[in-house]
Amino acid sequence: MTDLLFGLCLVFSLPYFVLLHDEIGHFTNDWVVRIQGGSYVAEQLAAELGYHNMGELRGFPDTYLMRKIDHPQRSRRNSAVLTRRLSDDRRVVWAEQQIARPREKRGYIRIKRRELSESHFVKKDCKYKFNDELWPDQWYLCDTRNMEGLPKIDFNPSAVWDGFNITGRGIVVTIMDDGVEHNHTDLQPNYDPEASWDSNDNDPDPFPRYDEYDSNNHGTRCAGEIAMVANNKKCGVGVAPNAKIGGIRMLDGDVSDATESVSIAFRTDHIDIFSASWGPTDDGMTVDGPKRLAIEALEKGVFQGRGGKGVIYVWASGNGGSKGDNCNCDGYTSSIYTLSISSASQHGIFPWYGERCASTMASTYSSGAYTDQKISSTDLHNQCTSDHTGTSAAAPLAAGMLALVLEANPNVTWRDVQHIVVHSCDVNRLEKNRGWKQNAAGFMYNCRFGFGLLNAEEMVKQALKWKNVPPKSICQSQPKTSLPQLLKSGESVEIVFETDCCKGTDSEINYLEHVQVTVDINYTRRGALELYLTSPSGSTTMLLSKRAKDNSIIGFRNWTFLTVHLWGEKCSGTYKLLVRDKEGNGYHGGVNRASLTLHGTKDMPEHMKEGKKRYSEYLDIEKIIDNSLEYDDDETSGDSEEISNRIDDLRDSNGGSLDWDQLVGQKLRSIQYRYPLKSEEELFEDDQSDVNLLTDYY
Repeated sequence: MTDLLFGLCLVFSLPYFVLLHDEIGHFTNDWVVRIQGGSYVAEQLAAELGYHNMGELRGFPDTYLMRKIDHPQRSRRNSAVLTRRLSDDRRVVWAEQQIARPREKRGYIRIKRRELSESHFVKKDCKYKFNDELWPDQWYLCDTRNMEGLPKIDFNPSAVWDGFNITGRGIVVTIMDDGVEHNHTDLQPNYDPEASWDSNDNDPDPFPRYDEYDSNNHGTRCAGEIAMVANNKKCGVGVAPNAKIGGIRMLDGDVSDATESVSIAFRTDHIDIFSASWGPTDDGMTVDGPKRLAIEALEKGVFQGRGGKGVIYVWASGNGGSKGDNCNCDGYTSSIYTLSISSASQHGIFPWYGERCASTMASTYSSGAYTDQKISSTDLHNQCTSDHTGTSAAAPLAAGMLALVLEANPNVTWRDVQHIVVHSCDVNRLEKNRGWKQNAAGFMYNCRFGFGLLNAEEMVKQALKWKNVPPKSICQSQPKTSLPQLLKSGESVEIVFETDCCKGTDSEINYLEHVQVTVDINYTRRGALELYLTSPSGSTTMLLSKRAKDNSIIGFRNWTFLTVHLWGEKCSGTYKLLVRDKEGNGYHGGVNRASLTLHGTKDMPEHMKEGKKRYSEYLDIEKIIDNSLEYDDDETSGDSEEISNRIDDLRDSNGGSLDWDQLVGQKLRSIQYRYPLKSEEELFEDDQSDVNLLTDYY
């Protein structure tokens, strides 16, 4: 009996981990093991402990993937005993069982739409002529629309092609996705096998797997946006039509930390730009990001890639807007090492799928409402498409423009590129959207669009005269406010940080770049929480908005939020972190820990010595600045929840289906509560971005 009790105590004292609701996925029978002693020791260890050594992880010396053949391939519970046995071996630095986690492509389901009459969109001649069949549909490269009321729009890359003879020559861009159809006639001349890999099958060929649904067309579409060949009578023209394009197949199967890390760190000595249009599930209830090896891979890329100048990681910000998601709950887009890209519709309106967050750096055009034009590109089976959508389509356009920047000035670093983006973004075509603020350094910012729309011509002009920014410093600050602090519904907690930004040390900062806030918060409903940071200069940035669908009781466990909204501001002074729950539903918890990490430079960057950024003389800054605090603007998330609930109820009562008129009627009834004196026509005209939310349900 004593032996039995001892055995039970031993079993229940062992550490174990079970995947919880917001950590969807499964444990695999693979372990990543970092070993001292090389491949011989790895083989020896695997043989002794009953593993099959799958080999050293590409790009990670002394790090091996080991497979336990006699172990279940899928499990909700980890195998703590096996992990401990590996970790306790003197030859092992660390060992970690792999978890296959959902990674979602950031396109969206095709929606039904009414066909527009031929007279609705009248093509107008574009100054730049190409014989590619979809060139007339590439309104975002050269504005070919002639629809009354639409502002002049395009990224102006043609001015770069003609004016500077810059088309991406010598620059290598790789798509991390579900594969690239590299024999496509509009991609093949630019395909670079040295920039390509299949992380799913561990071989050099990233060709996508065909199926009856063409479910693996995503990477091929993203690749075409960047590097479609010009003037070959096929599909369209890439933003950087002479750039080399590669593909990494990684999303067609289980995606573990090992899968991601090998992909992110692949050939960073050869690849200049990675484009990623995927991430954790955009369901408004997930909090997830890169794990140990993927973080290490990003650091390798920016610190060692491109000869030490750093590769550029472009990331789609996410499509969870209609579900009230916030991209600061996505650790890929909220990494300081990635350049997060949102999108705007052809009307210059924040689209229904867009996510609001403080980590978004900039935006490009993409799809919008059901009548809006989409993005043209290559498709599977040597076909073409004009139906590429979402932030999936926005990120590759940004990657293509950055290829032009790198050709213009190959000496810019990954941080220089971010400075160039901040300094050259265009606000004019987005001015009708709410939420615009101006920070103390003079930069306009918006949690929907970052610093604005990318402009290829302006970025290249900046790059041609660019002087590298000073070395970066990192300064950490602990709160003056004593923690923990209790929090409950209807209340808020203010946490104060006072810092001299490491003045007089090697870590001194005077001019800000990224600002990170790391928190440990327990709360009985995570989605009720909102977080806001106010800088010493008085700029307020929303770190987290309410997430109506997030019912997790886990809270945030050492989660890091990022804001770029304080870029260029003076560093030292008092920062105030506000954590609140405006709902009165009896939730409770507390803020256990909080820290502030400041990134920036001691010396002023050369481009800032010219004074504050000059915006267009046609932009009335005072008129477009939204003086209301962002955290008092809950309309988007509130509408999303209200529409979702009402439409779900109506769909159930109608046997599972709705038509467009029913959907529009529901939305109109919703927004008429806010604008009771407006007609339906005025509501469509003035609140088009809200109406766009409906397409998620159609």
